[in-house]
Formats: sequence, structure tokens, C-alpha cells
Amino acid sequence: MFNRVFVAAAILAVPAMADSGLFHQIRTKEAVTLVVPKGECDARVVSRSLDQITLRLNATTGACGESRMPIVLMRADVRDVVDNRRESGHGVHRSRAGACAAAAMGVVGAPAAYAIGAATESGPAALFVLFGSGVAGAALCRERGPHYTVFTERITPAQP
Repeated sequence: MFNRVFVAAAILAVPAMADSGLFHQIRTKEAVTLVVPKGECDARVVSRSLDQITLRLNATTGACGESRMPIVLMRADVRDVVDNRRESGHGVHRSRAGACAAAAMGVVGAPAAYAIGAATESGPAALFVLFGSGVAGAALCRERGPHYTVFTERITPAQP
């Protein structure tokens, strides 16, 4: 009998443990993707309190409502929050922008720097081309879009 009660309590506690605590890390002006049972929508955080976030929808969707409409997301309604900025690579501090910068410097920057250096006989110009290609590679691979994806059961329109 005790085992059945324990198993039932564990099953009921699983949804409460789904939120990884990232709800409290969502800040004002951050981009968020909301996933509701009807679909998904993009929004931006307007304000927040301890257990509530007020969002403004970026576009009109059937799942969430009209564009620019303020909505309230309660902490109790949130199932899970995913941080899209986290890398899934093997290294702790690896970034996609750093890998793209290194690739751009190796594939494009080094041959171009060699050609510029040979044509102009200028070491600083060659270094400028080499490091410029690294900056361009990092800029092309920087992370864009919503930072957080919030899985929720429901959203409510904000009261004026």
C-alpha cells in the first residue's frame, strides 16, 4: 500500500519539477517563444514580477492572439523553460561564433592575407585582412532570435 502511495506521489510531482528554474532568469526586453497547446508565437517581455511575466506579442497568431497585445504568463502555468543560448557541444566555453571566426580565418582570411601581403608587400595590411575575416565570420554566426522557449498550458490577456 505504501509503495502505491509513493509511486502516485512521485508521478504527481513530475510536472511540478519540469521547470528547470529558468523562469526567474527571463528579463525585461528579452525575446521569448511561447509554446501553447494551440501552437507557438513570438513575444517580448514588457515587465515582470516574481511569479508573473507580461509579454507583448510580435505577430498575430491563432494560438496566442493579436499583434502587440499584452498577455500575462503566470509561473504556475509554465511547464518548462528552455534556454536556446546554451551550446550543445562538448566544450564548456565553446561558442559557434568562435568556431566560425576560426574557420573564416583559415579558409578565407589566410589565403587572402597572403595574396594582399604579397601584392602590397605590407605586413599590417595582411594582418588587417586576416583578423577582419575572423570578425566577419564571428558576426555571421552570432546567435539571433528568441533566447528562451517557454512551454505553457495557457496565457491570459493583460488587464488594462
